[in-house]
Amino acid sequence: MNRKMKTIQMLVVLLMMALLLVACGTAVEREAVGTRSFGSQEANVEEVKFQSGGFRVVGDLRMPAGEGPHPAIIMVHGDGAATRNGAVQFGPMIEIFLRNGYSVFSWDKPGSGESTGQISNAVTERAEILADGIAVLAEHPRIDPGRIGLWGISQAGWVMPLALELRDDVAFMIVVSGGAEDGIEQGAYMISQQVLADGGTEEEAALVERYWAQQRKARDYDEYREAVEVLMGIPTVTSRYDLEITEEKRWKPVPRDWDMFIDPMDIIEHTTIPVLAIYGEKDTIIDPVQGAEAYEAAFQAAGNTNGQIVVLPNSAHVFTSHPEYQDTMETWLQHLSQ
Repeated sequence: MNRKMKTIQMLVVLLMMALLLVACGTAVEREAVGTRSFGSQEANVEEVKFQSGGFRVVGDLRMPAGEGPHPAIIMVHGDGAATRNGAVQFGPMIEIFLRNGYSVFSWDKPGSGESTGQISNAVTERAEILADGIAVLAEHPRIDPGRIGLWGISQAGWVMPLALELRDDVAFMIVVSGGAEDGIEQGAYMISQQVLADGGTEEEAALVERYWAQQRKARDYDEYREAVEVLMGIPTVTSRYDLEITEEKRWKPVPRDWDMFIDPMDIIEHTTIPVLAIYGEKDTIIDPVQGAEAYEAAFQAAGNTNGQIVVLPNSAHVFTSHPEYQDTMETWLQHLSQ
């Protein structure tokens, strides 16, 4: 074999190895970008890039002074577009985390900011990205791999528990207005609250909450048709949603492996790490009564004595600037460190 052919073969082998590393690993890049202030706290900031499946994820790691190793918190977004700075403002919370000695990692969601790729399965794909982000932190020389926790809001209530199934090294979890039932039931609650806001009656709202879920979960056509007929008889529903009955020959049940059927409580009821679940009493997107009760039942099923549930009075879905919320979270973190 001549030298030219050997060189070509070696280049092919090296290229295949590089592709394998990208496919199987997190392909991490870190770059120091200087010091930034978050309220009264200063942090040394690194921009971190890592590969997660088909996504190239870009975010910021903010670290308190000192070489560490520091405990760390990953901040997990809710639904919709969001950058590393949050759809809700992360700044005040980052200040609290830094003040208590935690490094804070968050990234642009794929399709937002500098992260590339487009998420199709919002919950499962985001959980895989989160699991890879935990792996990135665990390898960082200034991070304590045994003290990496999660903070997340809204849709993160599904994403974070799924990540717990992918990783066994998450130290704690803070859930803010997080889903505690499957996505279909959550959607039914949200639509029932829209009915009330539009002037519908409590009876109509109860019908919507029942039959909206039924038409999505129906296993046979009669069950589906019954639900849609009830919904089409409620004016406050038809004013918002263009409902029609699908012909039986065209109707199919919704596949059970879709993300909307994932119930995070199936995981939480086997979880024994410290968990703080906080809800707003007047949340019209995530049911705070169901959420608090579901977490309580899951803690009992798991024998988790490190779970705490707080329902904030006169608060809706987003309350991250609420002083009582901030005090509750900081006190809980301080107790965790003792």
